[in-house]
Amino acid sequence: MKLKLTRKQVGAIILLIIIVPIIYNKAAGFVAGVIQRRALSMPKEVIVDNPHVEKVNVSAEATGRVEAKYSIDVIARVSGFLLKKYFNEGDFVKKGQLLFQIDPREFQLSVNNAMATVNQYQALYTNAQQELDRANALVKEDLISRSDVDQSLATRNQNKALLDAAKQQLELSRVNLSYTTIKSPIDGRIGKVNITEGNYVTASSGSLVNVASVSPVYVTFSLKTDDFVKLLRASNRFEDVQVKVQFSDGDWYDEVGKINFVDNKIDQNSGSVTMRATFDNSKGWLVPGAYMKVKLIAPQLVEYMTVPQACTKGDAMSGYYVWAVENNKAVRKNIEVSDDINNNWIVEDGLKMTDVIVVSGIQNVSQEGQKLKTITNQSEKE
Repeated sequence: MKLKLTRKQVGAIILLIIIVPIIYNKAAGFVAGVIQRRALSMPKEVIVDNPHVEKVNVSAEATGRVEAKYSIDVIARVSGFLLKKYFNEGDFVKKGQLLFQIDPREFQLSVNNAMATVNQYQALYTNAQQELDRANALVKEDLISRSDVDQSLATRNQNKALLDAAKQQLELSRVNLSYTTIKSPIDGRIGKVNITEGNYVTASSGSLVNVASVSPVYVTFSLKTDDFVKLLRASNRFEDVQVKVQFSDGDWYDEVGKINFVDNKIDQNSGSVTMRATFDNSKGWLVPGAYMKVKLIAPQLVEYMTVPQACTKGDAMSGYYVWAVENNKAVRKNIEVSDDINNNWIVEDGLKMTDVIVVSGIQNVSQEGQKLKTITNQSEKE
């Protein structure tokens, strides 16, 4: 049997097909909204605690560069041909050790000539002194005039002056001769030779070779102004601050350095203060020119307010905040942090020690004013 439907009946069926899903969706959305609002109105469970106080040694980090305490360019102080060198490049040398020999023959001749001149004037001076002695004896007997004595005295004094000048010239010649043997001015490691044997060298020839001291060495670094002030307050003008350096492989050097220089001004371009520490380097592990991580530790313990890093939100650009609980409701607290200690942030501003903050379950807090069910952190541990 065929079912015949009128136009009105077909239209009603079509209308129902369109309207029923709409009504269903509306009703489902309303019911879901009611359920969601009811769920939101129910307090979420979170674990809370107060900020903590931690006593720590103030520390700061920087990048430093190793420098030799003494770095000396060895130069020729007299002119001549470089005959020989007495070391291997890269050797450790001692102060006074012979490094180079300049041809000494010309200077030895100068010493010999100066010695001959001294002997000549010594003879003249001795004779003049004897003449003066005789004149003083004769004038007492009235055998010569007083003017003759004065003439003998003048001759003696003239020869003495010539003798003194000759002795000075002899000393200068000996000094120049000594400069033909070039010796190491310090204990240290010698570098690459810049001028080899056979070359004619003068004082203007520049460095023959460089010698750099090995121990102790300097580590120079720049400390940010905030860290500088922080360490200054926690130390006795940096005199008791420990300085440690770290190699590129992560190992720490086993010697502790001591601050021996603090600049008297802040660099306007970098906003930092240049400082320097001295390290014993008897093992030679700290090589001049190497860059190292520097850590400074003040001996005095300082108290800081801290909160767990895991309970904070935000970042260094936009700022950090935590959720606090007041009257069982969530309250946002914007905080200023300066450093981290054992996975905790040091809080400089924004909290009081009496504040109750969410330390666990922060994912359950979505907006300010939300009701919360709190469990103290101590209760959770028990």
